[in-house]
Amino acid sequence: MMDLNTSRCWAEIDLDALLENARTLHGLIPGGCRLMHILKADAYGHGAVSAARVLGGAWPEDWIGVACLSEALELRESGNRQEILILGFTPPEAAELLARQGITQTLLSPGYAGALAACAGAAGVQVSCHLKVDTGMTRIGYSGYGGALSSAIEEAAAAYRMPALKVTGIYTHFSSSYGSAPEDVDYTRTQFSRFLAFCRALEEAGIPPGLRHCCNSPAAVNTPEYALELCRVGTVLYGLLPDSAMVRPASFRPVMTWKARVVQRRTVSPGTPVSYGRQAAAEDPMELAVISAGDADGYPRSLTNLGRVSIRGQICPVVGRVCMDMFMADVSRIPEVSEGDEAVLLGGTGPGAVPCRWLYGPLGLGPSAITCGVRGRVPRIYLPRT
Repeated sequence: MMDLNTSRCWAEIDLDALLENARTLHGLIPGGCRLMHILKADAYGHGAVSAARVLGGAWPEDWIGVACLSEALELRESGNRQEILILGFTPPEAAELLARQGITQTLLSPGYAGALAACAGAAGVQVSCHLKVDTGMTRIGYSGYGGALSSAIEEAAAAYRMPALKVTGIYTHFSSSYGSAPEDVDYTRTQFSRFLAFCRALEEAGIPPGLRHCCNSPAAVNTPEYALELCRVGTVLYGLLPDSAMVRPASFRPVMTWKARVVQRRTVSPGTPVSYGRQAAAEDPMELAVISAGDADGYPRSLTNLGRVSIRGQICPVVGRVCMDMFMADVSRIPEVSEGDEAVLLGGTGPGAVPCRWLYGPLGLGPSAITCGVRGRVPRIYLPRT
């Protein structure tokens, strides 16, 4: 019987690879340190509920990080009871819901802390929080350096003392840890020093800062001496950390393999234009495979004449503009290709693998932009199937 989930275009999620990557990360970080699995954006397109179930089953004491309230609520509604930290903005008016669901909220600024405390106080609840320190990312957080440092420490101490807030942790985010150039390494070290100084200032004021965390994916791999009590891992958890971002030898397996069907093989003569806008034409007789995926599935139209796919273990270039639901690839060198064959758009193993960098590199993007971009109409098939 035909499997409708794999009849056109689908993504296989290797849960064993996910567990293996997490196990490798646990082996890299110091004993006593935990991971925070970053499951935002539906676990970077891999499926947050399934990823949380597998990872939480193996390491229930690990945390989960999400971007927004709706992502946290989806996990709670699935039955997940792990500690969850919202890394971004939640309306202060949701204080009662945060408290009721046992969700920890980031304190983005002194003003935000005051507003959240006011709403929590009015609702008669206490909200668990982690305080964010800006040590050089120049995004959200209490100022962790420069002329505003002293007042920021005072404001942070005030947040810890607010009865309606229970501040159980503090964190910062490295802006340059994906780079290995000396200036990037120095800047990450500077951010770490600023963060430790901020925490020490709180301790000197009689306030235990709680769980401290600053390492993202590359920092967890390359500088475990910065690990502290938690490491937030996203890109590396899914096997997507670029080799250029790893200076320590470590092996991580891609978790997603994205596939589609060859729905037609056709011969075109020299000079024949291919696809919208005639942006490609055959110079010699060419064999084309029409593949049942397109930009409506998340395969970027920008990969027109730039993409590469794998069919029967051999790499084939994309020819012509990527359409909404289909695109074409040159299979002239693979005479055995036939309708119904699988085409690997992303992932796989061995000589026929399609690394994620082949998709994001030509477009000036990051790996998460590719997996997060695989649309919802593409079924996720979880392996091994349970």
